[in-house]
Amino acid sequence: MESSIFKKCAKHIKKKKLRDTLIDLVDIPSPTSGEKALAEYLVNRMNSSGARTTLQEVSLDRPNAIGTISGNGTGSNLMLTGHMDTSYDGNEEYLVGKGFKPKGVYENGWIWGLGANNMKGGLASALVAFEAIQKEKIPLKGDLIFAGVVGEIEKAAIEEFRGEEMAGYGTGSRHLVLHGVTADYAILAEPTGLRISNANLGVIWAKISTYGTVSHSAMAHRPGIKNAIRSIHKVQAAIEKWIPKFTKSREFMGEKPSVNISSIRGGWPWRLSRNPVEASLYLDIRIIPGQKIEDIRREIRKVLSDLAKKTGDDEASLDFYVTDPATYVNPEEEIVQSLNSSHNEITKSLPDYIARRPGADATHFNHYGIPCICYGPGFRVHPEVEKKGQYMHDAGEHIHEDDLEIASKVFLNLALKICT
Repeated sequence: MESSIFKKCAKHIKKKKLRDTLIDLVDIPSPTSGEKALAEYLVNRMNSSGARTTLQEVSLDRPNAIGTISGNGTGSNLMLTGHMDTSYDGNEEYLVGKGFKPKGVYENGWIWGLGANNMKGGLASALVAFEAIQKEKIPLKGDLIFAGVVGEIEKAAIEEFRGEEMAGYGTGSRHLVLHGVTADYAILAEPTGLRISNANLGVIWAKISTYGTVSHSAMAHRPGIKNAIRSIHKVQAAIEKWIPKFTKSREFMGEKPSVNISSIRGGWPWRLSRNPVEASLYLDIRIIPGQKIEDIRREIRKVLSDLAKKTGDDEASLDFYVTDPATYVNPEEEIVQSLNSSHNEITKSLPDYIARRPGADATHFNHYGIPCICYGPGFRVHPEVEKKGQYMHDAGEHIHEDDLEIASKVFLNLALKICT
């Protein structure tokens, strides 16, 4: 990257501007389904710097926020993107502390608040870099696009849990690329600790159900009466035996697949006088690149089939209600090499490569033919939190302003490389 152009733009990237921007973003509550106010803020910011903007409606009152700095049409187009929705609403009674509230707090270099880490920090870093290029009127060959999207948080509609607030898992990103907002390459500014995530584990959410006999509980001791909860416990035991076999023989970039028993439901707490006629076990299954969703379906079916033969019960039913494939971008791809180079130029060190475990929208871009990798600030844990043996999810979200600055300069450097 020509240093004079970079220096010209980089003067707009200051820690105070970054932390003020992030605090603005945190202070606008944006739970899944409530992203509109934040989308409007982002569009207004990009408008004020002179970019071409639009609010792309995904569903009623849920727009993606899109800004474009147009090139002359002869170069590669780059998208800087990230989700606007936060992991929580901010009013949950079980979440206490400044890192769980939609109110930014600055303390000794750290910004605390809901979304600071996931992933308003990445959005702030990308936005300030985007604005810097627009303010300096840098002539580009390719388009530079900024896209804040709705509905990424890992939520999905099931049973009575329905509505827009459950419309996550890539709702906004899928709409984005399906409706004309595309690029040659994309950087998803998820928190990676400033490491390059060219791989992301996929996820399956599975529901296994067993069924019992309609009966009064006082009569449930009689022969032939089946209790769905007792049956689901047998299923759980069989799944627990299967998990080590599923995880131990597979690995990708140091990461193994995993299975978590995340929920169990059955019976009616308000009517214990009735025998439970249905009980369900819910699994979160993380899969590595190369694992096929239908192979895993067959693997679980075999566990359930073998159990049914052993117990003489009916085979439990199996349903998948999230199927988010794993994704991988070859390190030799231009976007990976360019990001590697930009990180090196800013930090004077080579970045680590990782496979991210939590879900990310990169899979949707990659499956639409847009090479997308994750790179962003965040993930670093406050020393006091680390001392207590806690993690971001139990201590509350926070991010360091140094990481915001590095990320923003890397995004700036990369955008100038790709789009000029």
